[in-house]
Amino acid sequence: MTSSRQPFSSPSLLAVIGTAALVLSSSNSTANAQGQPYDYTSEHVVARASAISKDFQSIGGFLAQQNGADRQNARALYQLGAYCQSFATLQLNTVLTEAIIQGATVTGTSESGATISGILHSDAFPGDATIEVMYLIPSDGITKICSVSGNPTPQYDQCFVTTGEITLPDGSTLGYTGYDLDNDTANGLSMQSMSSSISGAATQGYPRIGTFAAYYGTNKYADQFIQAAFDKVDTSLLTGNAEFSKFTQFGTNKFIEVATLTMSSWMHIIIKMQDAVEVCKSLPDGGKKVSEVPIWDNAVATYRGMGGAAGGTMGQLYHLANQYCAKFGTCQDGPGGTQGMAKANEKAYIHFNSGKQDLLDGKCDLAEAALDQAAVAMLIPLVQGLLYHAYELDLFKEQREVVQGEAAAFLHSVLPLVHSCSQGNAVMIYNQIKVGNGKMASFEAIKSSIEGQYECLGITCEDIGGVRDLSDPTTYQNRGFPCGAFNPGDTPSVGGGGDVIPDPAPIPVPAAPILVPTAPSPGQQPTPWPTQDEVPTSTPTDPPSSVYQLIEYDDATEDGVTYALAIGLPLLSVLAVAFVVFRTYMKKKDSGKEFDSGETDGASPDDETQDDLKVENLQGEML
Repeated sequence: MTSSRQPFSSPSLLAVIGTAALVLSSSNSTANAQGQPYDYTSEHVVARASAISKDFQSIGGFLAQQNGADRQNARALYQLGAYCQSFATLQLNTVLTEAIIQGATVTGTSESGATISGILHSDAFPGDATIEVMYLIPSDGITKICSVSGNPTPQYDQCFVTTGEITLPDGSTLGYTGYDLDNDTANGLSMQSMSSSISGAATQGYPRIGTFAAYYGTNKYADQFIQAAFDKVDTSLLTGNAEFSKFTQFGTNKFIEVATLTMSSWMHIIIKMQDAVEVCKSLPDGGKKVSEVPIWDNAVATYRGMGGAAGGTMGQLYHLANQYCAKFGTCQDGPGGTQGMAKANEKAYIHFNSGKQDLLDGKCDLAEAALDQAAVAMLIPLVQGLLYHAYELDLFKEQREVVQGEAAAFLHSVLPLVHSCSQGNAVMIYNQIKVGNGKMASFEAIKSSIEGQYECLGITCEDIGGVRDLSDPTTYQNRGFPCGAFNPGDTPSVGGGGDVIPDPAPIPVPAAPILVPTAPSPGQQPTPWPTQDEVPTSTPTDPPSSVYQLIEYDDATEDGVTYALAIGLPLLSVLAVAFVVFRTYMKKKDSGKEFDSGETDGASPDDETQDDLKVENLQGEML
């Protein structure tokens, strides 16, 4: 499929291609001590990854306190940022006489008297009276950087002195005065700006943002969801709304924490990669080959998250993929594929690297194809997250608000893509697990609805796996089998609210599980996501492997039919069993009355004894 795109042109983005300070070192395919198979090691990229993760961790830490003051701290950090791209606006003593390119390295003196480094945050031109200098993360860690803006406990030690001078790459100096640490320090990137970066005019023609914008009715959907969750009010989007007024802070806090990753960060990465492709396309035919691709590299840094100076184990989408591969048996190592790096991460980095090389070679179309495949790999943990939390709500009966909030974040991250494949199945999934409905979720209904869209989404049953029994990772949880590996011994579920049917023994992993459709061969392009102008009216599927797998019809009827199949049939089965038990009970009750009447007619003691035994036997059968 093709989609029209508006040309991407920005002087600062074009200028940054020639910036020596943003050079990315060549990647390699050798795993390091942390098990990372690819190494993006430039100082700038590592700093960016560390700073983004630190902001994300700080937001999550404040939200976890579950009190009003820390919730406001989390919101300020979401809106303003604290560690990522912290920069100073300096008022120069004299106007510039020469231009200084974005990314040029400068040095100055900190409040603590140390020499600190920074890079020019934006291009500066002759006649400018101010410059913006972005602080670089010092070697002793992210917590030592100048962090003021949205930080509830500002760190001033590594900020420039209020009056001083900075040294340029050529050794010349620029004097400045009146630097107000509180008001003249800001952040070039925050979680909110990450959400808003997908709403710029230049992204209107991008096919992936178009799918989401067409569904929600706005490019600003991610920020609108998160802001509504902070306010605990309902969203007012075109479709797929969330009624956050039904949640307390427990549910909304968890939604915010997860959505900053699965909605904001996820699409931000894709948009930045598309930006890099559009820059490539904008270059003249004879000058498309470049020596560096910082926009693409920064997108990879955002995906990778925590590393380098930041330390710790919490990351961004890279970490999320590793977290869910352990639950679904799609990691590279360990029993049942539950340990090590996610296969989804391996796939993503293969395409990150090939796309980068294509950009270096000036092969813009091939770079865009790599972006398509990277986006598909990045979708895998989002689908796994939706399925896992649906399983928690239905079969584990773990129905606390925090679980419902987490499930809702994954829901709204994949819903527009499912809708672009099948509108009826998107409605089914939405109604099952939307905010306020989590307690009634049916795992089978959700699982069957989304499995039917795997081919359209470009993923496979093998990519997703099944819900592992972590007490024995070589087995699956009851009804947690991968698609194509249905086990007749599984008991159907009718969703929350009913009696819990005891789980049978865990299901051994099949020696040769049936996996459909097969994974794309090397070089094969995945199915592209439809844009708002290419939404299909229906999608044919293979015949169902069991009565609990949903069957797709045209959109006018498929919602009602799929709901009936997923919910109605199991419910009818339960009612039928109840009816048989009731009839048996009534017959036995009537039989008891006959024995009583026999006793009043002068039956012999031996006859009474026999009748008592009959009644006892019947009661025993009923019990």
